[in-house]
Amino acid sequence: MLFATFDYFLFLPVVAVVHWLIGSPFGRTSWLFLVSLVFYAAWDPGDTVALLAIVGISYIFGLVQRRAPESARGLLLAAAAVCLLGPMVYFKYTRWVMDTLSVFVDVTVPERHHLPIGISFYSFQALAYVIDVRRTLGARSRGEVPKHPLEVESNPIRFATFLLFFPHLVAGPILRAGTLLTQLRLPRRLDPEDVSYALTRLATGLVKKLLIADVLRVGVVDSMFADPVRFGAFETLVALYAYSLQIYCDFSGYTDFAIGSARLFGFRIPENFDRPYRALSVAEYWRRWHITLSDWVRDYVYYPLGGSREGRLGPIQPYLNTYITLVILAVWHGANWTFVLYGLLHGTAVSINRYVKRAGWSVEAPSFVQASWRWALTFHFVVLARILFRSPDLDVAGSVVEQLVHGNWAWPRYSLHAWVVLALGYALHASPPDWATRARAAFGRLPAPVQGALLVVAGWLCVQYGPGDSLAFIYHDF
Repeated sequence: MLFATFDYFLFLPVVAVVHWLIGSPFGRTSWLFLVSLVFYAAWDPGDTVALLAIVGISYIFGLVQRRAPESARGLLLAAAAVCLLGPMVYFKYTRWVMDTLSVFVDVTVPERHHLPIGISFYSFQALAYVIDVRRTLGARSRGEVPKHPLEVESNPIRFATFLLFFPHLVAGPILRAGTLLTQLRLPRRLDPEDVSYALTRLATGLVKKLLIADVLRVGVVDSMFADPVRFGAFETLVALYAYSLQIYCDFSGYTDFAIGSARLFGFRIPENFDRPYRALSVAEYWRRWHITLSDWVRDYVYYPLGGSREGRLGPIQPYLNTYITLVILAVWHGANWTFVLYGLLHGTAVSINRYVKRAGWSVEAPSFVQASWRWALTFHFVVLARILFRSPDLDVAGSVVEQLVHGNWAWPRYSLHAWVVLALGYALHASPPDWATRARAAFGRLPAPVQGALLVVAGWLCVQYGPGDSLAFIYHDF
């Protein structure tokens, strides 16, 4: 069930009303578990096998670690990582690995597996729970105070609801157990302010998805990547600008739906974006883009590797850690050499940022001129690197680059509608951050009938000026 559809806007209020009519906190949690399972099964009932397996494995490993001696917990964690990441690796990477090996040796390349929707998200979330339990128990056994203490969840329904909670299940944000499990254990209530906030986030997500992302996808992006040789250099560059805005509005719009939907049940889940195209360095960009995934790889990959500390390789070690982390982050998105190169490219850029900063060449409070060229350089690096992110293979990526270099610079043949959406989308992204906060606060002060009327207008605009088709979110493929 897609968020930006009439079906979802019927499903959500019914689920919320029943939720609040149930008196007991555990009854409400059980209801959320049931509807979340139904929500996921509506995509493909067969996918629930992998999902429930991940839920069961992570729940059991949490309990077992609590009872195991400290000397056995490291081995248990390794076994949990294999079991939890195994299904994702099998479904997502087996064919790619075998296809690569077939270049060098004679192997049978299997058919492409159906990828269970959301498996990358819930697998990482489940593994984070097991790791956090391990860290908490290890710290306490050493007589230390855990940095981020996490209690083992013994209630299977509550634990399953933490992983299955439908607003974030399919495409994030990737929630830490401490964020949602803590709220599930406490009594919750719904304030009128929560409803107004939820409605504004849902409306924002609808506008981002239907009036910006889908319009740019249909009117600009898909046609260029389908046949790059038909487009000139200027047209190709504009399409890359459009794709960068499309993927931001598509994914941040999904996050708006997730945050708004969760708020209707009294839950607060974290933001996933902080205006990433305002970043002044590639390192800052990754602190603003897909924040929950960036934090995940930082805490569970980069820091365990040693982070920015010098190791066996001396001053080279932090740069190697950066490359490994960025490649893992990139390949998480898909099994393709385009993603490997994308990670290496970003690893190089972040390493350069680190070197410049450590050499003392970076200015903490840059002037307007310094900030301007740093922004322009960062933004265009991100836009051009997305050639690898969007292209289905290296051949298409090469064709896009060739058109950028050798194509003509005639005025692009895109529609006026697409141009207006592109300009307004970037203008909104560049607007002061507090404008959105003030707009939500102003909406919340309006009488309920006026709020309803404005939401109806937003829905009408989406129907009138949207692409007319229900298009899946980009990150559903990851």
